[in-house]
Amino acid sequence: MSAEIKPRKHRHKRHYTFMVISGDSDGSTKSLHLNHFKTQVLAYTAFAIALAVICYVIYSAITISSLRKIDSQQKTQIDELTASNSTMEASNAELETQVQQLKAALNVRIEDEQTSAEEAETLAIPSGFPLAGNASMSPAVDDPNETTVTKLTEDNKDTATGNPILLLESSSGNSVIAAGSGTVLTVTTDAKFGNMVSIDHGNGYISIYRNSGDPLVTEGAQIDKGDIIFVIGEDNTTLGFQIQQDEQYIDPEDLIEING
Repeated sequence: MSAEIKPRKHRHKRHYTFMVISGDSDGSTKSLHLNHFKTQVLAYTAFAIALAVICYVIYSAITISSLRKIDSQQKTQIDELTASNSTMEASNAELETQVQQLKAALNVRIEDEQTSAEEAETLAIPSGFPLAGNASMSPAVDDPNETTVTKLTEDNKDTATGNPILLLESSSGNSVIAAGSGTVLTVTTDAKFGNMVSIDHGNGYISIYRNSGDPLVTEGAQIDKGDIIFVIGEDNTTLGFQIQQDEQYIDPEDLIEING
C-alpha cells in the first residue's frame, strides 16, 4: 500500500503596490503607480526620516535640558560669586579701616618714640644743677700737680692753671644728685676731696662729682637725672663738680642750669 503523498504548500510572496490617484476639475484622473521595490524604498525612507526626526527631537530635548541645567548651575555660581564678592568687599573695607587704624597707631608710636628719644637725649646732657638744695658756688681750677684746688679770684684768674672745677658749698641734709642720666663709669677715692664718682652720659659728656661722703652708687649702675650720689652731712658740705666734653674739661657754668 503506497503512502499518501501530501501536496506541498507554497509560500506566497506578498507584494505591495503604492498608488496615488488624483482627480482634476475637468474630470480627468491621474495616477502614480509604484511597484513593490519603490514602495519599500519609500517606506524605508519615510521610516529613516521619522527615526531621524525622533532622534533629533530627543537630542534637542536632552540638549535643552542640559543647557537649562548648566544655566541653572551658572546662575547659582553667579549668585554665590556675587555673595562672595560682597563679603570680600566688606572684608576689604574692614581691612582698610584696620590698616588706617594701624597706620595711625604706628604714627603715634613713632612720634612717641621720637619724643622719648629726644627727651632721653636731653636728659643725658649733664645740664642739671648737681645739688638738691641751695648752695654757694665758686669757680676754681684743679692742677693735677697741686695738692689743693685753686679758687679763682680777680687777682689770679688770668694766671691760675688747671682744669676748670666748680666748688659748691651746701648744708647738711641736702644731696649731691646726677646732673644727667647715664652710666656710672668710676667710683674711686680722691686725694683732694675723699671720693670721686664719674658718670658717662653716652654722648661725649662725662660729669664728675668729688666729695668726702660715702658714694651711694656703684660702677656700671644706670643713673637717671636727679638720682642721689652723695648725701650731704656736717663733714662733707663741699662738692667739686667737673664736666668733660669729648675728653676735654669744660667750665661747668657754661652748661649747667642755675636757678636763683
